[in-house]
Amino acid sequence: MLSKKEAQHLPSTVIEEFKNSVAFKIIIEDHIQEARNHIYDEEVKALEADCMEEGFIRGFMKSVHTVHHKAGAEIEGLTPSQASSDPSSDSGGEGIESEL
Repeated sequence: MLSKKEAQHLPSTVIEEFKNSVAFKIIIEDHIQEARNHIYDEEVKALEADCMEEGFIRGFMKSVHTVHHKAGAEIEGLTPSQASSDPSSDSGGEGIESEL
């Protein structure tokens, strides 16, 4: 039979033994992997999509500027300020975003 003092320490002993066990380490590793997967699936893929869209828009606007500059043609829907601006001097796409 256990003494009252031993019985009080038993739960903490069991918990400490479990923390040192292989099963606990596997559970923790599984949770870490699930968190990594979530971060990749939700956060990184969303950022990839945003970057691809932003890159497409920036590239499209640069192409429009190039065509306008080389051909000297007017492009329907392009404002005079958009037609005269230089896309290579664009700072991080801010001008393109404001044009949209």
